[in-house]
Amino acid sequence: MIADPESEIIEAFDLRNPNPEPGSRVDGMAYPGSYIVDANGVVQEKFFAESHRQRVTSDTVLMSVYGVGKAGGQKLEADVPPQFKLLAYPSEEEISPGNSFALMAEFDMYDKVHLYGEGSDYTAVSLVLDDNPMLQAKEQKLPEPEILYLEVIDESVPVYHGKVNIVREVTLSPAFRGDSIEVSATLEYQTCDDEYCFQPSSMPITFNLKVTGHDRERAPEEVRHQEGG
Repeated sequence: MIADPESEIIEAFDLRNPNPEPGSRVDGMAYPGSYIVDANGVVQEKFFAESHRQRVTSDTVLMSVYGVGKAGGQKLEADVPPQFKLLAYPSEEEISPGNSFALMAEFDMYDKVHLYGEGSDYTAVSLVLDDNPMLQAKEQKLPEPEILYLEVIDESVPVYHGKVNIVREVTLSPAFRGDSIEVSATLEYQTCDDEYCFQPSSMPITFNLKVTGHDRERAPEEVRHQEGG
């Protein structure tokens, strides 16, 4: 832990959060965030929030970056032959207001079938969060697509074959009050095989997450930080 009462280190790294009111209790704080660093000291991933009241959970980091973690018991499994098999699930079963979690969609494409990515006239795969003022979705994370040349129409398009994982980070508002929340999204996609292009399609996805409030009980007065101490 490093004491930075004048926000000098925060300023040096350009991490100061400009959103708090000047002079408020949280003025001078940094954006809350985490870096994932490999054994060579190279940053592999980063997670940042715009408010000191928002935090990404450790399970969400593990699931988003490494594909491992607890992965709650709620799972949606679908078989859409001859296109793909799908497994969708949230990274958490239980969250708190201000927590970020991830929605995961894992495609297992049938042989010789490809799924379209972003950057073509075909419908790109997308996990779209349904409107809910208590939920804020960040940009989805997709693997790097392959570029497939379609000789018949002389066109190169971004596609996915085999196994494809899509991650969309979602933040529950710090203002949420309740003991559960329904998280609904729509999975949009289009696929083709070597001979036929299927029509663009969508699939609804819904999960119910338990919400646990924060422990707001203060520490005993004798162990609290004392001004001038």
